[in-house]
Amino acid sequence: MEGNGPVSGENERRYSISIEMLANSIRENWNPELSLSSETCIYRVPEILRKGRESAYAPKLVSLGPFHRDNQSLCKMNVHKRRYLNTYLEQYPEINLESCLETLSGLEQRARQCYAEDIHLNSNQFLEMMLLDGFFIIVFLQKFYSFGREDNDPILNTMWMPSLIQVDLILLENQLPFFVLEHLFNLMPVSDKDYTYPNLVDLTIDFFYGFVRRDTPSTIVINSSGVRHILDLFRTCCIPSSRSEYGFNFRPIPRHSVTELHEVGVKFKAGDSESGCLMDVKFTGKVLEVQPLLIRDGTEPFFRNLIALEQCHYPTKAYVNSYAAFMNSLINTPKDVDLLVNREIILNYLSNNEEVSHFINNLSADDIIYDESYFSEEYAMLDAYCKKRLHKWMTSLRRYYFHSSWAVIPFIASVILLILTLIQSVCSIISL
Repeated sequence: MEGNGPVSGENERRYSISIEMLANSIRENWNPELSLSSETCIYRVPEILRKGRESAYAPKLVSLGPFHRDNQSLCKMNVHKRRYLNTYLEQYPEINLESCLETLSGLEQRARQCYAEDIHLNSNQFLEMMLLDGFFIIVFLQKFYSFGREDNDPILNTMWMPSLIQVDLILLENQLPFFVLEHLFNLMPVSDKDYTYPNLVDLTIDFFYGFVRRDTPSTIVINSSGVRHILDLFRTCCIPSSRSEYGFNFRPIPRHSVTELHEVGVKFKAGDSESGCLMDVKFTGKVLEVQPLLIRDGTEPFFRNLIALEQCHYPTKAYVNSYAAFMNSLINTPKDVDLLVNREIILNYLSNNEEVSHFINNLSADDIIYDESYFSEEYAMLDAYCKKRLHKWMTSLRRYYFHSSWAVIPFIASVILLILTLIQSVCSIISL
């Protein structure tokens, strides 16, 4: 036992050294910048959400921000970014390029913290990216607003480029911090803002006019200090300003499709788009009022990126996730879409209603949507309405007797025969 003493002590010393070396190695690779800050708001879409839907999350024409900066297929737009910067500086000669870069340098660290991963760009590269990408967005929005006053822009003179840029601007991975955009926008003289738009929020919303719906409710007042980026701005437009918090509820929520609700007598009505927002759903009496939803080519990436943003950044305020699940509960088949299209609740710009049904069902099925749920009260009221005995009886009556026009004839004949038999019985009693 005594002979093992030095060997045991030597082993302990070696073990202690290896632990110390491992700890030092871990410290060397410890990057405090990788920890998320309160500014973090721009994420890569997790693989579990992508699931073969890469086209809904990847830019097709222009890279904005650092995530897709090295994509060679998007580098062709760099010449347009530099041209737009030159256009801006020529239009406002009082704005100095050096002063722009100097003021942006004061925002660099805050802007870096907005991204959910370490950005491997040196300071010069990062500042150049913010400058070129930021002015590209601002000048493009201004040019689009004043389209017709100039006819030599190679982007606006094509039919396909503006619509692709519109979609690229709302991708989660393709965002710049809104405070960077607003800083560059505010360099413009006040007199010129009066000529175009007084603030960047209104200018951006105007560019997306009719993107998801026909208009943005006039009741929405948006404080730009709370806007994190362009996609976050449109999430703000979609959810009620007087929204209430909702907690997690793991009990199953009863769902009823449009067809089922229609059979028990529920009426469907399009909401007032002038005063309501997308999430405003009301069930009063037997009328379900739903805001109009415009569905077009860019609607799928819009909703998928909003869902991804909430999954990454607003897990306890996932209002758009709840909305997607609610619409999925209403729509099971193209027949459900037909009824909503006839009531002008769905404004379909796709090829057919079956495509809309497929889009809505896949939107909820493919993504991880925790529906614990902004619409729980509406679900409960609709379920209670469907369970009422009279409504269930009317449903059975429609299903078994009124399922076709030919089925109505025997039913009417039976009713008439019953009435005649009753009259004959009454007359016999009276004669006695």
